[in-house]
Amino acid sequence: MEQLSLELETILEVVRVRQEVQERPIKYKTGMISSTYAGEFGIREIGDEASEVVLVVVLNTKNEINAIHRTFAGSLNTSVAHPREIFRTAILNNGARVMLYHNHPSGNTEPSNADLSFTRRIIDAGELLGIEVVDHIIVTGTEYYSLREANII
Repeated sequence: MEQLSLELETILEVVRVRQEVQERPIKYKTGMISSTYAGEFGIREIGDEASEVVLVVVLNTKNEINAIHRTFAGSLNTSVAHPREIFRTAILNNGARVMLYHNHPSGNTEPSNADLSFTRRIIDAGELLGIEVVDHIIVTGTEYYSLREANII
């Protein structure tokens, strides 16, 4: 009779997730006080990037910034970010709301169908988690387009 051999493996449990906190070179007001301020914020942060970047700004219940996180950098004209990356940042930073940003290196702020589809997917995921998506702002080096201002979300 053949004897079964079972190897014992160690199973590790993650007991703490640690984030690295970095001082930002640019100082901002603590709260997102208007769409204009939010748009200018995005232009300063990622407007001049050569490839698409998704930026998540995590807000508390008073719309004060808890964290700013570059979630994904893509290619010249695409960026594929998954809801788990977006909301991981919000959850780890005690966020009540998020603002999404991404840039269009082409210089055209008009949202594509992929941008609209991505936004809807993130809003739906946020509703499940109880984290509001305040706005999704598309930026270039000099302009911004707020999906909230355009009544798209």
